[in-house]
Amino acid sequence: MAGGDTYEPVLSGQASSFLVGLRRTQQAEVIGLILQISRQPGQGGDYATRDGTGREIQHLAIDEWHISFWTDHAVRELRITEIAEL
Repeated sequence: MAGGDTYEPVLSGQASSFLVGLRRTQQAEVIGLILQISRQPGQGGDYATRDGTGREIQHLAIDEWHISFWTDHAVRELRITEIAEL
């Protein structure tokens, strides 16, 4: 993905499976939100938790979706760990 500050979104298996199970209109909406987040990779979420390795996971509620992610600055990737419908 080209762009100055844009990071490449990378979905976990769980997030990918959830996305594939959505209707096409919902898929397009969620993909748009993920791309929006990837254009602002340093943004915080609504709240943060830590995973089993101590990594900070950001949780963001946007519209009817809950997206969990962390930013891997070393490789310029936005790691989407979970997607859920609110």
